[in-house]
Amino acid sequence: MTTLPTSTAAVWVHEHGGPEQLVHEQRPLPALGPTDVLVSVDNAAVSGWDLKYRRGLQAGTKLPGRNPFPMPQQLGREAAGTVVATGPETQLLHPGDRVVAVVHPENPYASETHRGLGNLSTGIAIPGHQTLGSYAEYVVRDERLFLPVPDHVDLEQAGVTLWPYGTSHRVLRDRLRVTAGDTLLVTGAAGPMGLATIQLARIFGLRVIATTRHAERADSLRATCGTDVEVVVTEDLGAAAEAVRDLTHGQGVDHAVDYSTSRDLLRFALDVIRLGGRLCPAAGEQNPPGPMPFTVFDLTRLEVDIVGVRGARHDDAVRVLALLADGRLQSPIAARFPLAKAAEAHELMEQGTDVVGRILLKPGA
Repeated sequence: MTTLPTSTAAVWVHEHGGPEQLVHEQRPLPALGPTDVLVSVDNAAVSGWDLKYRRGLQAGTKLPGRNPFPMPQQLGREAAGTVVATGPETQLLHPGDRVVAVVHPENPYASETHRGLGNLSTGIAIPGHQTLGSYAEYVVRDERLFLPVPDHVDLEQAGVTLWPYGTSHRVLRDRLRVTAGDTLLVTGAAGPMGLATIQLARIFGLRVIATTRHAERADSLRATCGTDVEVVVTEDLGAAAEAVRDLTHGQGVDHAVDYSTSRDLLRFALDVIRLGGRLCPAAGEQNPPGPMPFTVFDLTRLEVDIVGVRGARHDDAVRVLALLADGRLQSPIAARFPLAKAAEAHELMEQGTDVVGRILLKPGA
């Protein structure tokens, strides 16, 4: 009989601050519940939300129906790995199954889910936010918090797909309601969300204009996104706006999605949108904080729709996982770090202005 691990190497944050606050330590594992699975983590991606939680930027933030981020905490929302053991009542997963963590779990009993808005469902605790995340050698979770990964799909690619592509799928299909032939502007395009949105937009038959604030990222962005994606550098916003107008023959873009967090780039996106267009501020915050840089008259003169987004629904996750299985999605991997060097991974993400692609923690390294 195989002896199961009772503890795991993990990375915790006990106090808010810089990367030095990430502590690599041994932590006890909870006992397997009836429908739980024990998963050996192959990879856990580093995300912008991990950095915000570590720095305390989300301290005390409470979304409707969900608890705020607790301290101390084990970070990490994204992960993929292999099932090691299962509880006595599991039905969906078995030892040896390859799995990816569900990053936007839904409460099937919430009224929001019944309204078709499972991404907003209340009464649920999300791993990496309200419960233990994936910065660990092993994790124990209910089997419904994982999806099976086909044998031919790379586990690293699975681990970095559900969050950015799932949310991007919801942005494009449900919030912007794009149609083939539309022109889409993506600001903050070099980040994971931007790259995912660009790939899906091309699958949807859209023309894409991508922006980056860093000239040194432009060539990498062009190489990553493909020659049919126009890249505009926004160091000079006036010149960038003129470039977008030239590319659209003076009409402006049909849709814009902003991942930059920049107040100035959010305004830029509105300035280059066409009459009757749609804008989705999807960065989750604005720097500097404050009211959005629009007036009521801006909305009236353009008759523009401004829509929010908060994560993906389960249907979005299933659809993008199918696209990954079909070989239609590919995320660049910028760097891999052993779990014990999580602080270095955070430093690279914070300081690497020329980094294009995901940064992974590899517990088995």
